[in-house]
Amino acid sequence: MRSLIQRSIVVALVLISCVLLVMPNFMSQSLVIVFKEYTRGPDGKKVPANVSEISDFIRDRENGLGLYFPNAVCKPQADKVFPAERRCILEDKYITAARINEMSQAHPDLIDEFHTRVLPHGIERALKFLSEGDAKHLKIRMGLDLQGGMRATFRADFDKHLASLKERYTPLINDIEAKLALPTTSPEEKKNLTGRLESYKEQLTISEQRKLELLQEAKKIIDARLASQNLTEPELRVQPGSYSIGVDLPGMANSSEVLAKIRDTVTVEYRIVNDEATNRLGSFEPEIREIQNMYTEQRVDNEEIKAILARVTLKAGIKPEEGKVFLRWRRGLKPGSASLPRSFVVLGPLQLDGSDMTSANANHGQSSSYYEISFVLTAEGASKFADLTTKNVGKQIAIVWGDRVVSSANIREPIVGGVGQITGDFSQADAQDIADVIREGALPLNLEILSVSFVGPSLGQESIFAGIVSLILSFILVIIFMVGYYRMSGLVAVTALLLNLLIMTAVLSFLEFTLTLPGFAGAILTVGMAVDANVIIYEKMKEDVREGKTASLAVADGFDSSLWTIVDSHVTTIISAVILGLVGDGPIKGFAIVLFFGLITSMFTSLYVSHLIFDWALHLLHFEKLSVGWGMHPKGAQK
Repeated sequence: MRSLIQRSIVVALVLISCVLLVMPNFMSQSLVIVFKEYTRGPDGKKVPANVSEISDFIRDRENGLGLYFPNAVCKPQADKVFPAERRCILEDKYITAARINEMSQAHPDLIDEFHTRVLPHGIERALKFLSEGDAKHLKIRMGLDLQGGMRATFRADFDKHLASLKERYTPLINDIEAKLALPTTSPEEKKNLTGRLESYKEQLTISEQRKLELLQEAKKIIDARLASQNLTEPELRVQPGSYSIGVDLPGMANSSEVLAKIRDTVTVEYRIVNDEATNRLGSFEPEIREIQNMYTEQRVDNEEIKAILARVTLKAGIKPEEGKVFLRWRRGLKPGSASLPRSFVVLGPLQLDGSDMTSANANHGQSSSYYEISFVLTAEGASKFADLTTKNVGKQIAIVWGDRVVSSANIREPIVGGVGQITGDFSQADAQDIADVIREGALPLNLEILSVSFVGPSLGQESIFAGIVSLILSFILVIIFMVGYYRMSGLVAVTALLLNLLIMTAVLSFLEFTLTLPGFAGAILTVGMAVDANVIIYEKMKEDVREGKTASLAVADGFDSSLWTIVDSHVTTIISAVILGLVGDGPIKGFAIVLFFGLITSMFTSLYVSHLIFDWALHLLHFEKLSVGWGMHPKGAQK
């Protein structure tokens, strides 16, 4: 009896957990819609939004909000950042990213897509400790073939790429040419310098082959970035004719955020601080406060920040040869304060970047409560770093992450060895982001958005319906067969099958899985494998009954004898699913993931849950004779 209770507690905990994980998929969701404060005209100037247009959009049931969410009312509600006239919340079931994207695309000058989002369910917020964000998302997403999504095309900007290369290599070329002109340079040194000079000049020439290589590198990095967001079904392709990369993403509810992630060319750079020019930037507190307010109020306008930097550069009289003005980011003096732009700093030309590093890891600082990044330089990078620190002893070297100066330190002596650390007031998330950029690599060239479109389901509603019907029909046929052939024992198998689907759905929800039609196929195959396991058990039980064994012995022997047969058949299929998941992509990977977890949960329900149900039936009803196929006979009944 004690064993029964312990096993029942295990099953109950599993089922309660699964129900909680599945619930957010079927309950009402809250969608926050934020409207823009202003747009920018063709001349780049701000055009304030018309509040009456927002009200008309919310009330319009034919061409406004009602067109996309006909059964919902969006109630104005302010928060710390947005007033009630620019923010509203609606409640509805099954809010898909495709509908949100369709609405945002139709009203780009009205809806602030970056801040428009689905609020997490209460269960998702309660499980936020399982995620780095404010909630653990628990919703299964539909693939591009089921619910549509976003299709974007990014074109390579080789002009900007070439300008960046010139900024990097021109000082090196000038330095080498100056050394070659010296009469004291030895012939051997001239030979080495000439080789380096030719290599640098070759870098400034972008051939057609090199352009295609850069596009392939960019595709690989974008793929890694999307994979880090748990997107299992993205499709990427290089389009050589237009020097572009096409990206298909299923059901993106915040396309602006994803687009920013894809085209982000953030990298880690080393630049020398121009102290004399920086000292002329000490009297621009209003400009700093203006930029800080943008970040604290979550209304960052990059064009406005560029304009402020240009204004500061002009007022301070910073010349191009002195360097560029950057924002220095730091945390406040109070514990737990946010990292924000705190001052301006002038930096010289690029000296090293992420391409000079081979690996990086985020670690907790030994002498502070903040995190730091340990990195290893390439052989060439180590040489350049040693040369840079040797020439600039006594100066400051700044570490730039994207467009942010995140750390700066005095160079007290040359640094050799090829190993270094980036220190600063980094949170764990910031340090991990920098380390990821170094490991994954920054995009090798700038990408500009050529086109963005939101597509409907490529297979149409009929195909979606067909997939769901196939799953339901297969399940019904299995129920008819199991109950019709095995009668009461068949009901146990059906119960286990239902629990198998529940647990599998919970696992996929926890993983934020993207479901496609091949995923439906994996679920249908899982149903078949689960039934197969029960058939093996029941057939063994029938053999034991024919030999005259009691019900308890038949049940125990049926499960014990079938254990390794079922494990063997499932494990061999699991291995196939793992291989498909590793080498396949897109729909194949989706099929493999569903099959993998379906088989794992199938073994649990078939061997553990079904056995528990039979044991409780034997304990409570005291069956002595068991006729698998014609029900259970109470004590004293004939076979």
